[in-house]
Amino acid sequence: MLAFAWIGCAMGQSKIDTITLKKGEVLDILLLSQYPDKEAALKSYFQTAFPVAKKMSYQPQPGFKIVDHSQGNHRPDLLILGKWRDVEVREAFLRKIVEEVADFHERRRDIWSYFGLQYFEMQENMSIEIHRDQYQVATAFWLESDEQPSKFYEKWGKVVQASGGHILIELQEGKSPAGYQYNPQFFVITSWKSEAAFRDFQGKIQKIERDNIQHVNELILQ
Repeated sequence: MLAFAWIGCAMGQSKIDTITLKKGEVLDILLLSQYPDKEAALKSYFQTAFPVAKKMSYQPQPGFKIVDHSQGNHRPDLLILGKWRDVEVREAFLRKIVEEVADFHERRRDIWSYFGLQYFEMQENMSIEIHRDQYQVATAFWLESDEQPSKFYEKWGKVVQASGGHILIELQEGKSPAGYQYNPQFFVITSWKSEAAFRDFQGKIQKIERDNIQHVNELILQ
């Protein structure tokens, strides 16, 4: 299930970033926190690893700074987006990169204190507009059991709409490589006219029983 549009804020005026995705392409969602004083290592990493990724179709996309964490124990600082031509080439990169850059994973561990990754195959063509003038929240849901639905999650989406929010991106059936585990059953980004509107929604949603929900991670984006 996929539904997209992106909204953010910048410099007190509307700025629009556009992302286009074709059916079969892959969208990366990376969640990162960087160690301090790693600029030189980061520059070297990009000079060695990025050419391999680019050759294999990788294209960086607009992302977000994470300014707060309202739920959950995953606390990254950045939400980064990227896309690949298809699932096969995305997964081949993980094998190819260690042939080209033997210490690839060690470099990542040296630079980033937190590195979570989940990627999704697009089921249809779409164009995503990121309007940088609203309040956005990323929410991830882990279920206790894949064998049954969550009435809480179903109600959650309805309460978002009833509270004046908009579901801008809704993803499921993602993949998370070994060593970079961030693999919720649902990953959603919502947009709100104001922080107050989102806080009002939070008050309403807290009254609903969380059936079949193991964990919720909620990140405030900018």
